[in-house]
Amino acid sequence: MIKLRLLCLLGFLTFSLNAQMKFSNQKYPTYFGICASPVIPTNFIGAKATYFEDTTGAMQTTFTNKVGYTFGGIIRIGLTKNISIETGLSQVRRIYNAQVNIPDSGIYRNQELAFVNYDVPINGMIHVQLDRKWFMNANLGIAINHYPSDVRDSIIVGQGKSIYVEGRRTNRTYFSMNAGIGFEYRTEKSGIIYIGAGAKVPFRPTLFGVSIFNQSGTGNKIVAYKPIIAGYFTIDLRYYLPNQKNRNITFPKGPIE
Repeated sequence: MIKLRLLCLLGFLTFSLNAQMKFSNQKYPTYFGICASPVIPTNFIGAKATYFEDTTGAMQTTFTNKVGYTFGGIIRIGLTKNISIETGLSQVRRIYNAQVNIPDSGIYRNQELAFVNYDVPINGMIHVQLDRKWFMNANLGIAINHYPSDVRDSIIVGQGKSIYVEGRRTNRTYFSMNAGIGFEYRTEKSGIIYIGAGAKVPFRPTLFGVSIFNQSGTGNKIVAYKPIIAGYFTIDLRYYLPNQKNRNITFPKGPIE
């Protein structure tokens, strides 16, 4: 899995740099950049905590969304002086704390789960020039989000007793809406530095929170689950490499013409 991620990242970097060189002499150039952002859960566009019970109410479970992170590569393609399209590939790591309580059995346990997915955003961007080097940006678009697998972990709570907590995908691939606003500082030799804020809103729940209490040898099993809405805010940090302009190089004449 790690080798596959490295190969994908290397391929993306190679493609991006080739694209940057190809379009660098156009009037509205293409830029390649890197981005990193903390993923901040919020109740405004998602559920910071999701509570659910089994049908009897014997087991109570809470999935609490904690701060995660995202990082990746981006390509900005200029269309006009003030409009561009941006896309790329990012890895998103979401972290949940699963708290499971069974009061009648005196069981109170928690377990951390990490969900990894991959985003391919497609955003339209508008740039407003504030100064010679300062610009304000606003962007809006969609993202293709891919979850490679479900996540599961177990908690041993006693002799023959165990709790399983899971994050089950509703689908492997789904779509979400992106929006953001920020400011950037542009230089010809050092590239572009951007800082801003963004939001991602899935069009539907992306996963189910699941808890299972199992007591071996008795056939006693308690199951609870609920869909989780996983919208979040980000604080976006980006750096775009300086545009590589093709240079006309003249080689000196050799002794053989």
